[in-house]
Amino acid sequence: MGEKKKDEGIHAAHRSRMQQRVEREGLTSLAAHEVLEYLLFFSIPRKDTNALAHRLIQHFGGFCEVLDATEEQLMEVDGIGPASARLIHSFREVERCYEIQRLKEQHICLNTSKICSEYVRPLFSDTHKEQFFMIAMNDSLEPLKNICIGVGSPNAVKLDASYVIRSAVGSHCTCVLLAHNHPAGLPVASSEDVKSTQAIIRLLKSVSVNVVDHIIIAQGKQYFSFADHGFIERFASLEREPAFSVFSHAKELEQSEDEVLKEPD
Repeated sequence: MGEKKKDEGIHAAHRSRMQQRVEREGLTSLAAHEVLEYLLFFSIPRKDTNALAHRLIQHFGGFCEVLDATEEQLMEVDGIGPASARLIHSFREVERCYEIQRLKEQHICLNTSKICSEYVRPLFSDTHKEQFFMIAMNDSLEPLKNICIGVGSPNAVKLDASYVIRSAVGSHCTCVLLAHNHPAGLPVASSEDVKSTQAIIRLLKSVSVNVVDHIIIAQGKQYFSFADHGFIERFASLEREPAFSVFSHAKELEQSEDEVLKEPD
């Protein structure tokens, strides 16, 4: 009992010194493992978290990898329970929410591909999966709602045509920005990306909603804009096809894949 109280006293003193240091100098004054150790104070109040912080970094290979891990992956590390896993995982989510809300509160206008890419980048919470978002906007190109319309594997995502239409109509938007990520790929549109974009443009045209751009987010600051490459203007001029048949890629396109991918003159 005496040894336990002594250990608790040592840990309490260590925590107090670290908390005072953070108050004086901020979190950036700490080493990577110390930041994790400090965060774990809030979910593990009476134990030494230093060794656990080191285990986390050793298991995932680095500080950033720890914060990018899912709750399930975090709980694979001995000593990490549901509360600690949720706490660690939530920090990246809070960061993304901050970035999205900051841009919204500035009443941002999504009128260039660069601004669009900066707006949508924080949306992709799972860097290991391909996700597809539709940003509902008003006539002034101000975002009204961020709608996730598909989640898939690292190189594919399936879309539900009826859900896309319901989401667009339900948001009361007049136009949308499309965005998806290439978790491990380059900022280049694949043939399936091109077909999906053409399909969604035709689909939303049936409910009088225009697609202004489709941004592909890649690693780093890289992105690809369909509008910048002339595809949006080209696809928007195509004759409307039946809305609920547009996702059958192999049958829907009258043009060949080579013709669709060819850059406009």
